[in-house]
Amino acid sequence: MLRRAVGFLIALLACFTFLIALARSPSLSQPAPGTPTAIGSQACKECHEARWESFQKTPHARAEMDGKVVADQTGCESCHGPGSLHAAAAGDTADAGFKTIRALDKMANREASEICLGCHKGGEQFYWQHSDHARAGVGCLSCHSIHHQQNVGGGPMLKTADVNHQCLSCHKEKRAGLAHSGHMPLREGAMNCADCHNPHGSPAEHQLREASVNELCAKCHADKRGPFLWEHPPVRENCLNCHQPHGSNNEKVLGAKRPYLCQRCHIGTRHPSTLYDNPDLVSNRLFNRSCQNCHSQVHGSNHPSGKYLER
Repeated sequence: MLRRAVGFLIALLACFTFLIALARSPSLSQPAPGTPTAIGSQACKECHEARWESFQKTPHARAEMDGKVVADQTGCESCHGPGSLHAAAAGDTADAGFKTIRALDKMANREASEICLGCHKGGEQFYWQHSDHARAGVGCLSCHSIHHQQNVGGGPMLKTADVNHQCLSCHKEKRAGLAHSGHMPLREGAMNCADCHNPHGSPAEHQLREASVNELCAKCHADKRGPFLWEHPPVRENCLNCHQPHGSNNEKVLGAKRPYLCQRCHIGTRHPSTLYDNPDLVSNRLFNRSCQNCHSQVHGSNHPSGKYLER
């Protein structure tokens, strides 16, 4: 038994010796001839001074200064790849080494985004691969500019002055909604598109930041959350049954003026079905808040006698 144990230890020691020798072998510890190696961001400055200067003002440059932020290699070569052969080419485009550097702006969106996802793969970007934007062929560089960001203060390094302008550069139909008299407070700068939508993806439809429209609306409009003793079914189902989220020419961004909004559902009630069924053309729905003159708690009521949402 002792002889077998000694033999096993000798064999184990021989394996460790072999592995150490293999690791120290020049063929493994040194790159093969013609393989680019890292030379540091300062070497890039010699030819790309303007880009290098603009890069120093970005969050990426700050990550390079603080090694604790990114554990692996940082700087220009973390995105563009090792630059020794590119630098040795000295600008000669005919030299094979010149093209060993990665030019992200000349790559397909999906390929360039894969490089970004090497670091940005958690948090806001967790759902990127399954997002509406990724499926539509949009890439990171479609919105972000690493060297020439236009938004003031660093931030998300956008191609435009702010988040709203970036989103509206593609979603032009939403610009018209925001131009209406009643609109979400985006024009005033009180919020931006990313307050409701995560442009990098989410498990909800339309890349919403909450699981449903109602949950998202209730983050700000908590008094409409419920549950209520007497609920209004279309409200419980979806806020968008009555409201236009981006803008409307009606108050409260309603989809239509009252009472016509209410009559989309309530067309056969104890009231006249239209404003003109009354021969005297007198109706309490022709002034102020229309149907809500009486049914004021339209989102729901907790009053014992609030079955008809009147209190």
